[in-house]
Amino acid sequence: MLARLRTFAGLDIHVLATVLFRGWGIVAGAATTVLLPLFLSPTEQGFYYTFGSVLALQVFFELGLNHVLTQLAGHSAAHLQRGPGGRLEGALRWRRAVASLLALSQKWNTVMATLFAIALLTGGVYFFERRGTLPVNEWIGPWITLIVAAAINLALSARLAICEGIGEVADVAKLRLRQSMVGYLLLWALLLSGQGLSSVVAVPMTSAVSTVWWLWRHPNLRLLRAEVAQEPRISTEEFEWRRDIFPLQWKIALSWASGYFIFNFLTPVVFALQGPVAAGRLGLALTIFSAISTVGISWIAAKIPNFAAHIARHERSALNTLFDHQLRRSVGATLVCSLAVTAGAFVAGEFAPKILDRLPPLSSLLMLAVVTVANGVVFAMAAYMRAHKEEPLLLQSMVTAALIGVGVFVGAHHSLQATVTAYAAATLFVSLPWCALLYAKYRSRIS
Repeated sequence: MLARLRTFAGLDIHVLATVLFRGWGIVAGAATTVLLPLFLSPTEQGFYYTFGSVLALQVFFELGLNHVLTQLAGHSAAHLQRGPGGRLEGALRWRRAVASLLALSQKWNTVMATLFAIALLTGGVYFFERRGTLPVNEWIGPWITLIVAAAINLALSARLAICEGIGEVADVAKLRLRQSMVGYLLLWALLLSGQGLSSVVAVPMTSAVSTVWWLWRHPNLRLLRAEVAQEPRISTEEFEWRRDIFPLQWKIALSWASGYFIFNFLTPVVFALQGPVAAGRLGLALTIFSAISTVGISWIAAKIPNFAAHIARHERSALNTLFDHQLRRSVGATLVCSLAVTAGAFVAGEFAPKILDRLPPLSSLLMLAVVTVANGVVFAMAAYMRAHKEEPLLLQSMVTAALIGVGVFVGAHHSLQATVTAYAAATLFVSLPWCALLYAKYRSRIS
């Protein structure tokens, strides 16, 4: 029975591990959603969620590199096999290619993580001091600790992206599941013990410490670099930044930077124009639907290396079959969960109206649910297209980001409902149909 259910849902070990990690995210998010209003004031709740949205500015420093690394590592690993102990074996040129990705990414992420820490420490202090209503001593310590932890995670993220690209999706998902479980348990303990806004550091700090430990205990990449270093160097067998990475990265970087305005711009704008209480209501709803989206895209994200491998081997039919199976399950899971949350909020509001005081209006929740499903479809189609080592969504992302940015800024001057409406309109009437047209062209390719 269980085996039949796993087959129906498309849950191989990589998808299952990813779904478990992201499914836990929903459970943890739900518990946190209940605890935050109980142990944080409305103003502190606004700071809590705005911290997260401002922290998402790290996309301007990561600049899409991790996605490129996963794609390039996946194309190279398609020509390698696993030997004893999980070590990569095969032609030297492909092992050398993976090792060169590791070396290049370490330099880039170290520099970017340093710049990220400096920029957000100074810029964040300026923003929250001007727009916030809490005394500085109540938020400055958590903010500094949060930035340090996030910078460490950014510096190490490239290695995890390469691990996923070479087929260790399940291993990385298990790591993230453990990180999340320990981090949220610590978060809840801090909330229950009255630590207030300081609890915000629990999850990212746990992630930083455990990633360092995991990479030290998981030496596959380090051994690969050591083995390759003993062989005569042939530069044509290594990836070069200008030739292989930058042509794809700069487009993805602009697309992902646009993604900040698409996914994270709302809460800081509402914080600045409507205050931390309204930002807390919107931030809570966005966090819930973000958790749902994260689970839904698991079916796609876990198979990105497989998409790249099929393309590298010119297996177009197998690629399309796999994608169709994953897309149906991804959208189905997102739709069911989004409707369940919206219905749950409606029912809860009937019995405990005060619950809705911490959430946007029900009409806004319904719009956010529809947008969550639409964004899940966009993510899936984007993953399919980007697996070709191309970035066709640059203009689409920039236009969508501009429309959302302007619409949200104008809407936030009026009401929370107007803000969400502007966001939904740009997503449903521009982003989704535009992406679908581009996807149709890729789908019609023969090779």
